[in-house]
Amino acid sequence: MTAAGLWVIALVVEYQYGLRPPGNGSGLYKADQAAFLVAQVGYLVTLIGLFRSRAGGDGWFGRAAIGIWIIAVAAILLAQVLGVFGISAVLLLPVIGVGEIVGSVLTSVAVWRAARWSSWRRLAPAIWTAYFLLMIGSVIAAIPIVTIPAAAPNPRAPSPLAEALWQGAWFLVSLALYVEAGRTVKPAEARSTGIEALPGR
Repeated sequence: MTAAGLWVIALVVEYQYGLRPPGNGSGLYKADQAAFLVAQVGYLVTLIGLFRSRAGGDGWFGRAAIGIWIIAVAAILLAQVLGVFGISAVLLLPVIGVGEIVGSVLTSVAVWRAARWSSWRRLAPAIWTAYFLLMIGSVIAAIPIVTIPAAAPNPRAPSPLAEALWQGAWFLVSLALYVEAGRTVKPAEARSTGIEALPGR
């Protein structure tokens, strides 16, 4: 949850002082990028917590789904670190793009099927995924209201408001994880997803 707030603050600073990448190399730019980096670490920790909580079930499907998402976010983190040193991370783009799409979609299915989480929290990963896919579609379609020109190699990027709302989706996932961590799971809720019983488990 803190990561989402930190990202929004860094985002406001970025646009308020004209610090969009590749930036001007100033101390403020480096500090702002460091804030984004710390927030990204927070998102990675959130997904690791999601994995450890077995929200997607005890079987291979839930573990693999969240694992793919974790790999994608770890790749984003690596790309940010490389960017600090001026190293291109273009080769990581396929891992990031495909990993986030596949990982988040499968995680949404796994969490829903496992039914370990209740109420709105069961839909939290799906809400994140729906917004993420909406952003991808908006960038591809270059919709002016929700996207802006971006630095190479990306033609467009989410607008500041759209990016800030995206952090709201991250906040929702982390809040769901926090709430469920303090909830006692009833025996009837601790069932498998059913996918684990498939041959070849």
